[in-house]
Amino acid sequence: MVKQFLFEDRDSLFNALALACERHLSKALSTQGQASFMVSGGDTPAPLYQALSHSDLDWTNTHVALVDERWVDKDHEASNEALIHRCLLINEATQAPFTGMKTTAETALEGCAESEENYRQLPKPFTVSILGMGNDGHTASLFPHAQGLNEALAEDNDQLIAAINAHESEVTGPNTERMTLTLNGLLNSKRLIILLTGEEKLAVFKQALGDGDVEDMPIRAILRQNKAPVELYWAP
Repeated sequence: MVKQFLFEDRDSLFNALALACERHLSKALSTQGQASFMVSGGDTPAPLYQALSHSDLDWTNTHVALVDERWVDKDHEASNEALIHRCLLINEATQAPFTGMKTTAETALEGCAESEENYRQLPKPFTVSILGMGNDGHTASLFPHAQGLNEALAEDNDQLIAAINAHESEVTGPNTERMTLTLNGLLNSKRLIILLTGEEKLAVFKQALGDGDVEDMPIRAILRQNKAPVELYWAP
């Protein structure tokens, strides 16, 4: 079951979610001495990151890492890493250790081994993982019928990282080569939080909750598992 938190406006959503994330991270820091905060790119979560950057968390022991990344240079406008540096790793959070996915390898597939090793050094289970969802039902970079999708979703795949080549669409744009956490990687989370805004996204989410193939709407792999708690945070 997905626990749903629905808000009347986005300010209320981001205020509540920032407090929830801070609470979960603080608990991990107090009980384990370290925490891991897995973050997605895109415009939607930017206000969350900006709010959290002002938190007085023990950022030196709060490891920040990406859920997924486009295979572009770190200074590219589509880089998730650039977004996180711009919106989260500022103010009080400048000392947070950060783990990106993009390596110097020519392709995402060639870079998987290095990224896998980097991600295995992170504190696990991940404390909080922030996910989005596209109008096509993708989450992270698990795109419908993408090259590499079946392997990334396979229950017997114990890797944290996978390379994905998506079919170009309005959702993907031209940057179809990606690296992403696998289903196994995502389920190595104490809490998966799906952050959505707008009526259209809510309608797609409700469709994903219904019957249908996972390959058509890969977010269903998250919604249908019972290993990691899932929460939806939504506002119009």
